[in-house]
Amino acid sequence: MNLSYLKSIIKRKEFINSVWNVADILIMPFLMLLFTPFFIKKIGPSEYGIWMFVNSIIASIGIFNMGLGDAAIKFVSKYKSLNDTINLNRIVNSVFALSLISLIVFIILGNCFAFLLKAYNFFNLDGADLLVTFFAIQLGSVVFGLKQVEQVLLSVFKGYEQYDSSAKISITSKLLLILSQVVIVYIGYFLTEIFVVSAIISFVIVLFEILFIKSKFKEISFIPLIKKSTLQEIFGFSSWSWIQSILGVIAGHIDRLFVITLAGPIFLAYYALASNIGSQVHSILTASVGWVFPKVSGKTERNEEVNQLYYKMQLIVMIFGFVIFGALLSFENVIFKTWLGTETYNSSILLIKIFLYLAFINSLSIIPYYFMLGSNLIKYSTLFMFISLVLTIGFMILGYKFWDTMGLVYGKLLSSLISIPIMISFIHYKIIDKSKSINGYKIYLPVILFAISIYMFNVFSIPVFVISIILMGYLFKKTFENKKDY
Repeated sequence: MNLSYLKSIIKRKEFINSVWNVADILIMPFLMLLFTPFFIKKIGPSEYGIWMFVNSIIASIGIFNMGLGDAAIKFVSKYKSLNDTINLNRIVNSVFALSLISLIVFIILGNCFAFLLKAYNFFNLDGADLLVTFFAIQLGSVVFGLKQVEQVLLSVFKGYEQYDSSAKISITSKLLLILSQVVIVYIGYFLTEIFVVSAIISFVIVLFEILFIKSKFKEISFIPLIKKSTLQEIFGFSSWSWIQSILGVIAGHIDRLFVITLAGPIFLAYYALASNIGSQVHSILTASVGWVFPKVSGKTERNEEVNQLYYKMQLIVMIFGFVIFGALLSFENVIFKTWLGTETYNSSILLIKIFLYLAFINSLSIIPYYFMLGSNLIKYSTLFMFISLVLTIGFMILGYKFWDTMGLVYGKLLSSLISIPIMISFIHYKIIDKSKSINGYKIYLPVILFAISIYMFNVFSIPVFVISIILMGYLFKKTFENKKDY
């Protein structure tokens, strides 16, 4: 790969969009992880665990988001390309109206859940923790609802293909939110005050974004509009995306409900820390290859071959996975003890290791997921999300029965070890090799061997590591023989 070719890649819109997407996705989790030791030290592991629990509860309300952000991107882009400002404004006004309705629904649901929790205490919280959780859920529902409105507003920029503007505004918003939380904790306040300030900051940000968009795009009025024909147009696109969003919310947070119920808020604090680390490393890989979805979609519509692209992208994800996870797992003592401090490190390092292995295995599902979306197989991707959710719930329950609280984590890992190869086999059967699903394991096998070698990390791990590299090298040689997909 020569220098001019590298420069041409860097200048591509797909590359620029990937960079901005990664920056936007990572800024909030990075800052949260950075300040986690500070928060745990200042407000204590119990209140921090409640904070993570409340976030999961509030995020679960997100099943009512209706896929409005994706709909805004699709239809703003469509009518912009047609220079149809009237219909563009109609779509934006309707999506904006639906987001305001969602805000009200989120607040109502949050308050209902808070009162039910206070009345029945079905997560076995003690008196003080229960009261803090009650107020945090009420305030958190306001923050979450405002953030959903903000996502719709930012989707307008994405529809205009101004990902840089969207990312800059989003990053500024997240910085203001997290820094305000740090200040509140630093001067001696606790969880309830954190959510009060977050609600105020979120409202001001949304108001600013509305005014900024109106000044930048004169054709947009933000006058709420509800019409039956417009709703049919919006929901005709977003229905499957909405179902996936529901499954994603459940899958992303149901484990924390199990943990706080069975193990309490203190264990959840360390569990959430480890989970966030694994999730954000996974998010780096996911965001960096997000452009694969539209590329596969275009190739599918033109009936072009996608096999080479699939193998190359899987290989790229594997290489980055080998480097990132290998470094984090091999030097975990230096990296995490320095960052977290001895006490938090000792309480969370086993969980961190498991979640890093989990993220490494799950990274193999990124490209298959985008390929299913791009190949018009969104129904199957939804089915695999459902299968993964069922396996996760089942194995977490079994894990708890046999290994107590740590069994919850082992069960989550085991579910991915089973569901990921099933997905890969399906992709090879349906798209890549056409009836030869077994070929998918030539990608899965080196990743498993590499993970085993890092886990063993002794003299016996050397041959396992060498075999994994040889297998990956064979795949490298085979898949980069043809460069035309780039």
